[in-house]
Amino acid sequence: MSAPDTPTVDIDSLMYRDGYMKPRQAAAALGCGERWLLDGLNHHGFPHTRLGRAKWLSEDNLREIRTLCQIPADRSRIARLRRSSTKPARAAA
Repeated sequence: MSAPDTPTVDIDSLMYRDGYMKPRQAAAALGCGERWLLDGLNHHGFPHTRLGRAKWLSEDNLREIRTLCQIPADRSRIARLRRSSTKPARAAA
């Protein structure tokens, strides 16, 4: 008795269908280098999905990576820049 033929499943096409992308495509979408993104995935805790050795990123993952990499504004620096551009320098008396 032979085993019934099991259909082969192409994981890549299933992941693409569900909106996931490989690191090369995700790096292009983020506007960064692939090596920088892979370092973030491997060493800095960037969110992603792993299936075996393959790494996949969704739009939600990219959104969270952008949030993680945001640098908050330095309000005191902004205030100094505003003061220096609006008031002329005073001459020393």
